[in-house]
Amino acid sequence: MSHLTLRTDRLKLIAATRELLETEGDLTQLAQGLQAEVPSNWPMPLYDSDARSHFLRVVSENPEAVGWTTWYILLAESTRTMTLVGAVGACGLPDVDGTIVIGYSILDQFQGKGYATEALCGFLKWARQHPRLRRVFADTYPRLVASIRVLERNGFIRCGKGTEEGTIGFELLIS
Repeated sequence: MSHLTLRTDRLKLIAATRELLETEGDLTQLAQGLQAEVPSNWPMPLYDSDARSHFLRVVSENPEAVGWTTWYILLAESTRTMTLVGAVGACGLPDVDGTIVIGYSILDQFQGKGYATEALCGFLKWARQHPRLRRVFADTYPRLVASIRVLERNGFIRCGKGTEEGTIGFELLIS
């Protein structure tokens, strides 16, 4: 099966399809679907079953939403070996105001190497091609300094409180 993919310097991003999302409970099937190694500590704590169920519902109800939910982040160590290191993406298609809400998470053993920054940059380049996109919103906790740096390095500015208790909001306006 052919997947929607993006490339960055070190990474390959694969957009989650219904089929891939349905395999997430079985790491062997997910590895086969991605044609990559899947570490035993997949998924990350912030990529919980509620989030995965939401993404599955979104792409099942609207196949055009593929690309607007999860993108699997694969470290392309060579042309033959890839490893799943995290996920980046949005909660769905742009809303009526042209806003998407994004998130990202990297497995612990791959953090601190710039993969989230690089993956978010790649996703944003793709998302900017959508004519309705006007604003990208993210929230994070003030204690997650690395997460704040990922947003700032991708041009986000602080815009007040986040949507969840104790979070701060960041936005990127698209012209």
